[in-house]
Amino acid sequence: MGSLTTQAMSRLTAAGSLSNVDDAVRSLADLKAVHLLDYPGDEEGFDLGSPTDESEEIGRDLNRYRSASSQLDLIDPKIPMESEPIRDQLGRDLPSRVEMMLGHLDRIDLIDSELSSSGEESDSLEVLQPLDLDLDVLSGYGSLTVFVGTVKDAARAEAAASSGLVVIEGVKPAVIALFCENASSSAVQSELAEAGFAAISVPRGEGPIGAHLEELAARREELLAERSTLQGELDGWAEANGGNLIGGIELLERDMALALGPIRVAVSDHAFVIDGWIETSRSEEVSAALSETCRVVNIEPYKVVPGGGGHGHHGPELKLPPIKFVDRDASKPMELLTNLMGRPRYGKVDPTLFMFFTYPLFFGLILGDIVYGAATMIFGYFLYSRIGHTETGLLASKFIVYIGFAAVVFGYIYGEFAGYEILPHHGANGWEPSHAPWWAAWVANLYPSGGEFQYELLDWEFGGIFLAFPFHRVGDNLLDLVLITVYMGAIHVLLGLLIGFRDIWLHGDSHGNTGPIVAFFDRGSWIIIIIGGYFFATGYLGLGNSPGDDTLTMMRNYGAIIAVAGVLMVIYASYKYHGMPALVAVLLGPIEGIGIMPSVISYVRLFAVGVAGVKIAETGNDKLYGQVDGDHGAGMMGVVEDLGLNDVSGLLLAAILLPVILPFALILLKVSLPEMPFGLNSFGRQFLLGFLISGGLGYVYNVGGSIFTLMIFFFGWLVVQIFAWILGFVSPNIHTARLHLVEWMKQFYEAVGEEFEPFGFTARVVEVE
Repeated sequence: MGSLTTQAMSRLTAAGSLSNVDDAVRSLADLKAVHLLDYPGDEEGFDLGSPTDESEEIGRDLNRYRSASSQLDLIDPKIPMESEPIRDQLGRDLPSRVEMMLGHLDRIDLIDSELSSSGEESDSLEVLQPLDLDLDVLSGYGSLTVFVGTVKDAARAEAAASSGLVVIEGVKPAVIALFCENASSSAVQSELAEAGFAAISVPRGEGPIGAHLEELAARREELLAERSTLQGELDGWAEANGGNLIGGIELLERDMALALGPIRVAVSDHAFVIDGWIETSRSEEVSAALSETCRVVNIEPYKVVPGGGGHGHHGPELKLPPIKFVDRDASKPMELLTNLMGRPRYGKVDPTLFMFFTYPLFFGLILGDIVYGAATMIFGYFLYSRIGHTETGLLASKFIVYIGFAAVVFGYIYGEFAGYEILPHHGANGWEPSHAPWWAAWVANLYPSGGEFQYELLDWEFGGIFLAFPFHRVGDNLLDLVLITVYMGAIHVLLGLLIGFRDIWLHGDSHGNTGPIVAFFDRGSWIIIIIGGYFFATGYLGLGNSPGDDTLTMMRNYGAIIAVAGVLMVIYASYKYHGMPALVAVLLGPIEGIGIMPSVISYVRLFAVGVAGVKIAETGNDKLYGQVDGDHGAGMMGVVEDLGLNDVSGLLLAAILLPVILPFALILLKVSLPEMPFGLNSFGRQFLLGFLISGGLGYVYNVGGSIFTLMIFFFGWLVVQIFAWILGFVSPNIHTARLHLVEWMKQFYEAVGEEFEPFGFTARVVEVE
């Protein structure tokens, strides 16, 4: 199988003496090459294997270590550790250290429980304290009933105690202790309910409530001190032993996998049988490794039966092999996209390599800004520094760098920098400079002739396509981009249909039909409809501008005939190969034929989403930053101009703004300040204080209002830029993913493959032994 499909697989069957089953399982784990098929238990004379004798002890230790790990804030080491020192710790000190740590955790749980209950008790006592009664007075009577709680209507509650004794203190709510004979308790309770009585549970104890509160407070301080000590010891334990604990869990998980491995194979009284899948390219390696523990090793390459299941010796119910992607380097990050849909059907085209080219192309076409693309690449590097030690994190960070680079390339083609058009435009008076500020306009020096040029790469008048460099998508080339995206949609959809044509021809469709005829009617019909539709649309629209043109008339007529032929083919395919009743196929055929148009037109979003994002950034630039040569007083630059007229500029302006700049400098320089009053160690409060100080300094020079306005404009513009980048990162990904996963892949993709999961170990934090 080639690089456009998945790895070729072979079926493995191995058998040996039952006494060697544990060694065979160990060999499988060391190889990490066999996707085991669990024994279903349907063969007479064979049963499931049994776990090793050590499995119970390993499981007990693993559960205990996992419990300990779940209660600590541990960080996985980024560099895999050696296994031998971890093994040594597992056999020596680590178990006792874990037991000590678990004892600390249990004690902390008890302390937290006691603190919670004492807190509730303190809350109740604080409510009851205004009564100024001893605790033992409020309960413990045989002939009396005591109601203790709060009431909303104190006068009515006092009236309810006409035959008893009542103590009421406070207002809204009032605290009440009412003593009455047991015989009248029901009537009193009813009266109290009308008064809005809410009962309070009286804690057990003797003596004044205040004294009891002091005891609770002292006990609380004692518990908090003990908890703080225990937590400090736990933090120290985690720092000293956290890596060993994480590594120990991984090694125990490997041991457990080996201990439970025999239950995945079939065993009889004297033999075992291993059944699974391997990569065909590793057949010799697997055969050589298993021959030491197995008497029989049979490896048979899997052969696809077109239109059906598979070829093998295990009966017609045999499932297709699991799917393993081919070994890749640069294009491997795109496997993340393929996995979103699920693995492809065995033998059919894997779209990963195609998306390596088209996904960054579409993303860059939408975002197309040098600054935002560079910010995306920086974000990818940031992810790499945080999660790049994991396989998924590494692939995700590379993926983001890819699409960010594409956005930089298209930003250079468009001449866009942070929402500004930085290149000169050719007008009636020759080359007119851009209105971008100097910090953006300097990039024009990286173009030939300072950007005062335009190379015509393609000017296809008949097809209406014009390609040039630079390509001003929000200017002269706006309509050209619209048409280009339609052509890209047609080409992309045609590519998907051609892949589907190949897959159906060689491997069949989901209904079991196969061969070139099936492919011709099932996928060729749509290809014919797109081609005929193109000729018809070109001729029909062209005749509006050139009535009577023979070529356009011929294109319109023949295009219509080709498209109708395609629709008839769709009708036949629906009836013949998809089991649709003839009448239904006739009715739905034209509708389905027209239905290909939305898939193609959907690609116009490549233009629309990108231009919308540019306009958001452009609005922020115009309204908040302002034009350098625009109207006086427009945006931030207008405020700076006003300040200059008041002799506030240069170093003086920088000094006034220094307090609001300082919090950002402290973060960038990673400066840690000593404990500050009023919570000034937080960035938010530092920024707010700096904002007020800078504005106050402005009033010293009679420009306070302008300074505040300048800061508001600047930070508002910064927020718009950040929002434009976030939107430019998220929205193009959403739409590009939709075009690939929906509009394109539905033309050929079957997400029915099972992921290839070889039995063995993958090093996370500990090297494989």
